[in-house]
Amino acid sequence: MTIDQKSWGYRRNADLKDYLTIEQLVQTLVETVSCGGNLLMNVGPTHDGQITPIFEERLRQMGQWLSVNGEAIYNSTPWRIQNDSVTPGVWYTANPQEKAIYAVFLQWPNTGNVVLSDPSVTKETQVGLLGYSQPLKWKPLTQKGLLVILPQLSYSQMPCFWAWTLRLTGTA
Repeated sequence: MTIDQKSWGYRRNADLKDYLTIEQLVQTLVETVSCGGNLLMNVGPTHDGQITPIFEERLRQMGQWLSVNGEAIYNSTPWRIQNDSVTPGVWYTANPQEKAIYAVFLQWPNTGNVVLSDPSVTKETQVGLLGYSQPLKWKPLTQKGLLVILPQLSYSQMPCFWAWTLRLTGTA
């Protein structure tokens, strides 16, 4: 995929609206990896090999996001379900070696809770938010799934700004 939606190369006359936002880039990455794919992000350098500031900004932002959430991307595999069947914008990956499931949610909910309808929980289930040091509280739903209670964080306390990852261990 290319960050410039209209060209794989450099365009002097590109408008800001022609470039994918960091939210769009992160969403594409998460959806692709959740379905077992890899992502190649293209930037179009100038004729003399320079990377323009908009491309540099997007690459640095992606690097910032991956520095917090990379555990859910690198060395991950698709989980048995790619996206949540109840909560839109939640995508799953897994790390079988660590027996971890990752749920990446693309929007921070106004309610302060995230419903994950597909994981089956046990008494040993633990939930964490990548980039946040404290374990999170959660409640089981009726047959399967859980309600995760997110911490109340100010903007400056957020581990990242574009999508967030829950790490679940001890699931059935």
